[in-house]
Amino acid sequence: MDDGSERRLAGNEILFRDTNDAIERGQWPDEPDKPIRFRCECARVDCGQVVEITLAEYQQVRSFPRRFLLALGHETPEIETVISRAPDYLIVEKQGMAGQIAAATDPRE
Repeated sequence: MDDGSERRLAGNEILFRDTNDAIERGQWPDEPDKPIRFRCECARVDCGQVVEITLAEYQQVRSFPRRFLLALGHETPEIETVISRAPDYLIVEKQGMAGQIAAATDPRE
């Protein structure tokens, strides 16, 4: 995959991560075990799927700047590695240029 394609895919994923960070900020911290609907953070710009996880689970994903929350089957093996699988979602870690972009644009870092 060329650098331009990898940058574009990473940019799409970062937009969805930013949306989910806004969802996270809108939650009450006293309900960490309540399921919340987050957007799939895949590279598909037209993806509208949601993933339900708890606030605590989302915060665990976001504690690593290269990790993203995806709906099942939405991984892009050319730029990411599946870190864990749950019945309804995947956690992936960006590699190469996509990983560098993810880390560099993470507002938590």
